Amino acid sequence: SIPSVDEIRGKALEVFEKRPCLWQANVCQVVLGGNRDVISIAGTGMGKTLTFWLPLLFRPNGVQIVITPLNILGQQNVETLRKARVESIFISAQTESFIHYRAISSLRYRVIVASPEALMKSDGIFEQLFKDKLFMSTVISIIIDEAHCISQWGSFRPEYRDLGRLRYIQRYPCPIMATSATLTQDVIKDIKQVLDLREDRLFVSHCSIDRPNISIVVRPIQNPRSSFFDLKFLLRDWQPGCAPPPTFLVFFDSIPESIQAAEYLRRLLPLEYQDHIKWFNSRMSEHYKTVETEKLMNGETWGLMATDAFGMGMDIPNISTIVNWGASCSLSTIWQRFGRCVRNQALEGVAVLFTEKENLDPEREKKAGKAKQRKQSAQKKQGVDSSNKRQKAIATEFIKTEEPTVAQLNDLSSEDEQEAVTKQSNKSSKKRELDPNVDELINAGYRGQTCRRIPIMSSFRNDQS
Repeated sequence: SIPSVDEIRGKALEVFEKRPCLWQANVCQVVLGGNRDVISIAGTGMGKTLTFWLPLLFRPNGVQIVITPLNILGQQNVETLRKARVESIFISAQTESFIHYRAISSLRYRVIVASPEALMKSDGIFEQLFKDKLFMSTVISIIIDEAHCISQWGSFRPEYRDLGRLRYIQRYPCPIMATSATLTQDVIKDIKQVLDLREDRLFVSHCSIDRPNISIVVRPIQNPRSSFFDLKFLLRDWQPGCAPPPTFLVFFDSIPESIQAAEYLRRLLPLEYQDHIKWFNSRMSEHYKTVETEKLMNGETWGLMATDAFGMGMDIPNISTIVNWGASCSLSTIWQRFGRCVRNQALEGVAVLFTEKENLDPEREKKAGKAKQRKQSAQKKQGVDSSNKRQKAIATEFIKTEEPTVAQLNDLSSEDEQEAVTKQSNKSSKKRELDPNVDELINAGYRGQTCRRIPIMSSFRNDQS
């Protein structure tokens, strides 16, 4: 039987010391029903992860499989479950083994957290487990965390799209739950198609993705981008003897740029304090990532210059400032990054998007005005040149030649050169193409929006929550 909302709340309070919201209890009820897939949309830090564990309270022998994009996030889930005395294991492509297969198939673990590479590995342990009738009879659901990664618009890693085979490699298919805080309509459509989620057996839980405790700021990069001088504010002119600056996290789309930025901020500190600023990316060892995450949580590290190797789903409650360096990524990526800010809802934080000046409407208008002036000047000059050429042509009309003149060759060369420059310019423009939703966020004030949250909430259809 399906438990009531009150029963779910009572059990959760007893085991996890948390009282589920109505939407969390409803998701639990649908999953326990066993005949519908779920898409769960809720803001970062709003408790999507709790919905993974709630069904376990009402299926004593049940197993939940969770797919996570980050190894460190998988390990964090296992640690959380350990505190609640729930047996769990994290399996990555590097750690899977026959020993793990035997332990899992013998139903030792209630929760199996896995990377997509491990889960979908050809001839791997999960391929064997999915064919095991006894094991699959215990699986309550397969949960795909940070499901926007599946979509070509959600972009993080291509391995996630391979999860489309999930339906077909299970001998006894179970419900699939896809969760995220950043699902646009295009991404939802893509997820449904890839995972074969049918409308007639799909439950969509859409909660608000807003984070009212985060102030959103957009700043133009005022100094040369490679100087990183605009990031100086993060240290608050810190001097020895002062309290550490508020914990911060700066996201970059480039590993070299993140390292250069960290080195700049470190140079602003006395030598013995420079180690309080670190960089964090996919090239780091798992041990380093774990240690640095702990140091950020306990305040030993003041700030990280990071890529998306640090991000999605990380539950650190006290990061008060998030910076997104540059506006070259999607709004989905930016909102995921901003979601790392003050996961503790009782705290307030700031999320800053630094953008290139060329993305601002006033700068575009200024540039367009200058271009118009240049065009008018060129046309005026062309008119004078044409008049001179006509006079010269009349004076030399009797001269006949089939060979092009040097001037004609020069003109032709200039045209070819200009075409090459134009093609290169178009190529560069395409490379720097701005996400239309990010464009709306950056220029919200110039376009009559009273709040920068409006274009964000509109992009994610937050009014439908």
